[in-house]
Amino acid sequence: MSWQPYVDEHLMMCDTEGNRLSAAAIIGQNGTVWAQSSNFPQLKPEELTAIMNDFAQPGSLAPTGLFLGGTKYMVIQGEPGAVIRGKKIE
Repeated sequence: MSWQPYVDEHLMMCDTEGNRLSAAAIIGQNGTVWAQSSNFPQLKPEELTAIMNDFAQPGSLAPTGLFLGGTKYMVIQGEPGAVIRGKKIE
């Protein structure tokens, strides 16, 4: 089963409080990218490590922020141990 259709068809339709989701990725617990939108940033190894650490220890990204492709995001509501959501800091 490929997760790419899920990203392409479903996640790109998400709308939260008037804000549309512009990019998405599904990353396995071992750090491999299963699917991602074409405009999702290229992740650096240390960013993947930080994401994996937050799944093991929810909340560990909140003090430092979530970095994707070198861009900082504020960690917002998610599901501890399952989903991490971030909002770009501008």
